[in-house]
Amino acid sequence: MTDDRLPDEFLRRVRHLEPAYLAHDDPIRASGFSGGPQRWRAEREPILAAVDGDGDLLDVGCANGYLLECLVAWAAERGITLVPQGLDIGPGLVESAQRRLPRFAGNIHLGNAWEWAPPRRYRYVYMLYDCVPESHLTRMTARLLDEFVEPKGRVILGAYGSRSDDIPPFDLAGFLTAAGFEVAGTAFGGDPVVTAFAWVEARTGRANREPGADKRQATTANG
Repeated sequence: MTDDRLPDEFLRRVRHLEPAYLAHDDPIRASGFSGGPQRWRAEREPILAAVDGDGDLLDVGCANGYLLECLVAWAAERGITLVPQGLDIGPGLVESAQRRLPRFAGNIHLGNAWEWAPPRRYRYVYMLYDCVPESHLTRMTARLLDEFVEPKGRVILGAYGSRSDDIPPFDLAGFLTAAGFEVAGTAFGGDPVVTAFAWVEARTGRANREPGADKRQATTANG
C-alpha cells in the first residue's frame, strides 16, 4: 500500500461509472464502448501484441470481465493460453465479471488498485492509464512492476481516445519514456488510430525514481 490516497473526487468519478455500465445488457456497451463488435475487436485486440506466451493476465479495472473474456478467446486463436484475472473497484462489476467467467470467479477481485495488495504475481498486467490520476501514474506503473508482475512479466498500459470527438489516445510511450521507463513495445488500434498500448518489461523497465518525480512528470507531460 502507498503512503497516500487517491483524491476523493477522482474516486467518486470512478465509482459513478459503475451504474452506467451495469445499465446495459450488451456486454460491449456495458464495458463503456458504443462502437460495435467490429471496432471493439479492432481497437482492443492490439493489446495482445504485448503477449508472447502463455500466462496469467490481470486486467486492472476489469469492469464486467468482457475484455478479459475476449482477450482469452483471441489469444487462443493464436495458440496462446491466457488465464483471466481481474480487479475492479465496483462490487456490482466484480459480481458481473464473476458470472461471466464462472470457472475463474475466484480470480476476480474487489479493490482499489492504488491500495490493493495482490495475492500473487502475474505474467501480464494490463491497466488503462487513467485508472489513476496522471499525477499518480509514474508511481502506479512502478508499483505494478515491483509488486504485481512476475520477474520476466510485462506491464501493459492502454489509452483510449474518441473517434466521434476526434480525440487521439494519450501518448503512453512518450509519458513512460519521459518518466524514466524503458518502453519495450507499442501497438495501436483503429482506423484512424484511437487506441494506444505500451508495455514495460519487469526485468528492464523500472527506473530509479526520486521523491516528487510524479509531480514533475505531470508538469512536463502537460507542457
